[in-house]
Amino acid sequence: MHRPSRGFHHAALYAVAMCAALATLLTAACADGAPKWDARSLEATVADLPFTPIVVNSNLGVGKNRLTVALFDDNQEFVTDAQVTATFYHLDKEPEGEPKNPQRVGDAVTLPPHTLKAVGVARLGSVMVSRLPRPALQDAGDAHIGHDSTVYASTVDFDRAGFWGVSLDVKTAGKTYSGARVVFAVQERTMEPRIGDPAIPSKQLTLADVKNIQEIDSSDTPNPELHGMTIADAIASGKPSVIAFATPAFCQTRFCGPVLDQVVTPAWNDFKGSVNILHVEPYDIAKARSGSLVTVPAVQEWKLLAEPLIFVVGRDGVITAKFEGIMDYPELRAAIEETLKK
Repeated sequence: MHRPSRGFHHAALYAVAMCAALATLLTAACADGAPKWDARSLEATVADLPFTPIVVNSNLGVGKNRLTVALFDDNQEFVTDAQVTATFYHLDKEPEGEPKNPQRVGDAVTLPPHTLKAVGVARLGSVMVSRLPRPALQDAGDAHIGHDSTVYASTVDFDRAGFWGVSLDVKTAGKTYSGARVVFAVQERTMEPRIGDPAIPSKQLTLADVKNIQEIDSSDTPNPELHGMTIADAIASGKPSVIAFATPAFCQTRFCGPVLDQVVTPAWNDFKGSVNILHVEPYDIAKARSGSLVTVPAVQEWKLLAEPLIFVVGRDGVITAKFEGIMDYPELRAAIEETLKK
């Protein structure tokens, strides 16, 4: 299995280290007494569920994040028909042993479902692998082709770094399961630009730089309209922009389905002329076709940990929305429409 190199590789090591540290905390022994957000109580809340909840973001930071939760059934397939409500808790910022002392934050938040149809995967190779239940790693690949992929996601504003807990109430198959707990880490800031940051004026290859569009687009039928300008030009244009880092041919996780066809192309159809819609392949295609996944300079400049990632950028060059992994067109469309109002 070939792994992403350079930008993806070094960023992934950082995120994996954080995941490992969190896993250590969650497997430490816990004392008897009142329920805490420790290994024993966390396990008890999910032990009898017909699904496993996973926070699948590659990284989270202080500020607004699209928090994404996946539910996996006993066959490691996505649960696609659930209603999910989340309640968030501050845990100790620097816990000794395990996260504890939960303090509820705000009201419960609904996490609506977002689905990509018939998502498959060629390989599992990015940092998101660390988020999958272990059995999912044993049968990666063609076994999941033809299955829809659904996540439950909403924008959540994290007001501090450290450990957070989320308690999930899930209704599925006519039954309601309350209080499934998950612990996750929030950094001071995400590796990649966050909502409210200026977009990075990268100058990726465009049609003007190549002889054949297939040098910069791995789609079966590339759309040249998505490769007519650089990110830098789009930012400077005075129009809102959608910048999609996605690879149809070299998808690295079961979380990156046909985003280009189901999300980016509809955006281009609906907003071309009023919004710049750009597609950036995360990998050097020539090297990828020879079996070596090397990220392009734009990915390194944006410090992306995973793909697909879509950024919506306002007329002023500031990022107004960000979507990672599984997403659907209605949520991107809503973000574009909101950005056009500004």
